[in-house]
Amino acid sequence: MQQYPMLSEVRVERDMIREFKGLNHNLHADDKEFYDMGNMSSSLYPIASPRGPRGKLLTLSKPNGLFAHEKLAWVDGTSFYYNGVLRGSVEDSPKQFCAMGAYILIWPDKVAYNTSTDEFMNLGNHFASTGTVSLTLCKRDGTAYSSYTVSGTAPVSPADGALWMDTSSTPHVLKQYSTASSLWVAIATTYVKIDATGIDEGFAAYDGVTLSGFTNTAFNGSFLLEAVGTDYIVVTGILDAYTEQAAAVTVERKIPDMDFFTESENRIWGCSSANHEIYACKQGDAKNWYSYAGIATDSYTMTVGAPGAFTGTIAHLGYVLFFMEDRILKVYGTKPKDYRLDVTNARGVQKGSEKSLVIVNEVLFYKARGGVCAYASELPAGISLALGPDDYYNAVAGAFGDKYYISMQDGAGVWHLFVYDALRGLWHREDNTQVKYFARVGGELYFVAEDTLYSVGGSLDYGTTPTTEGKVKWYAETGNIGLKQPDHKYVRQVQLRLEAQGLVYISVKYDSYGAWQELYRIEHARMQSISLPILPHRCDTMRIRFSGEGVCRLHSLTKSIESGSDL
Repeated sequence: MQQYPMLSEVRVERDMIREFKGLNHNLHADDKEFYDMGNMSSSLYPIASPRGPRGKLLTLSKPNGLFAHEKLAWVDGTSFYYNGVLRGSVEDSPKQFCAMGAYILIWPDKVAYNTSTDEFMNLGNHFASTGTVSLTLCKRDGTAYSSYTVSGTAPVSPADGALWMDTSSTPHVLKQYSTASSLWVAIATTYVKIDATGIDEGFAAYDGVTLSGFTNTAFNGSFLLEAVGTDYIVVTGILDAYTEQAAAVTVERKIPDMDFFTESENRIWGCSSANHEIYACKQGDAKNWYSYAGIATDSYTMTVGAPGAFTGTIAHLGYVLFFMEDRILKVYGTKPKDYRLDVTNARGVQKGSEKSLVIVNEVLFYKARGGVCAYASELPAGISLALGPDDYYNAVAGAFGDKYYISMQDGAGVWHLFVYDALRGLWHREDNTQVKYFARVGGELYFVAEDTLYSVGGSLDYGTTPTTEGKVKWYAETGNIGLKQPDHKYVRQVQLRLEAQGLVYISVKYDSYGAWQELYRIEHARMQSISLPILPHRCDTMRIRFSGEGVCRLHSLTKSIESGSDL
């Protein structure tokens, strides 16, 4: 019986994708990921869909800063606004902000706005005298001692309570006689009242100040104001006799120059690369950075031995974190005498990306050299492999719900706005927006790009004539379909299940070569299955590109691939 050759059945592989995982800008992106995209979102995960329209709120002349307290605050040129109302004037320069209670602190101006009292104030203070300055030995409340003997030997036959300034030792000691014990008893602490017209203005008791210009040099230096009254201040000191001087004196409450600052446990913490120092203000008092009374609420200064410049700071999980590019510095403790610094050699914040420090769901995210890091426990972990091999710079970030928004610049100078879904671990790319500042108020994230204030969620809370962005242009390109099979192959059929309220284009490219070939165009389609008209085309790989304007939801993608030979 004649035998005929057996024909092998052509193997057809059918694969259905019902979960779309977002961006993977690497050559190994799998079928559930997109190699490239614009304005896509994970909001409807596992469905692939574009982001919603933003709100366009107002135009600024020169945006110098944006901040969120209970309401939105921003600086436009030299004008500081809170909740859309002009509240104060600042220098024309980029700003940093920090909140402590009702106060919004603005740097480098070293000013503050009280959102409760509507007061705009300087944190530091400086006084220079223009008339006679007098010094009087006194009690703590400023009451002058009426009379006392100044000599190197004790007075003879003193009355009970008599005062004697003992000059036999240095420093001199004020003593008081007690008839009960027949002894001269040293007064533990003495005070000096400094009188000058206007010397009290802007100062308060327990301010830490620097005095200078006194002919009695013992009063040049750092002091704590024990009392403040009309035209006088009181400091600790010793004085043999009432003195006057015409030469000008100065009283200054200094605020340190700081590169970055943050708030923790009712203190403002900051750092200075120039001085290699970390500072903390007096607890509850951002006006005092050099107030030392030996108590738990004192100000604090720490010298840092680790080399390098600071690149950012933030409070996280009860600790204050300071960053260098290759170090994380963590401050422990609850009061000055207990504070200590722990230095860990790890990926810190990249220089120029200090505004990328953002907390999402108790996890700290930031841009380090080489990628974006998540810092939840002891060491940071890289999370940005999906963004591809390129590095990015000058990152600015914000948080919106479970998402981390980060705008950064690639090596070619092009800006990209990426979104990381911290709940699902997915990246999406929105567009080329260069964000200058982010700020979140309540359930909305705001940002400034170029000279315009936007809202990510589309809120129209600020501005005189806010508008919505309108239909969003979007696109999504798959990775190389067919990498799972080593042989050449034919794509027999591609079937989609989608719905659209705008125009959608579907294109294809074979073997990553040539131009995109449009296969299908849809407009205002209810949810339906669509079979793409693909002519048999032998190829090694194929990519599909979806693009359009407006609402689109891609529920599934099914492809049937017929295997060919290995040639």
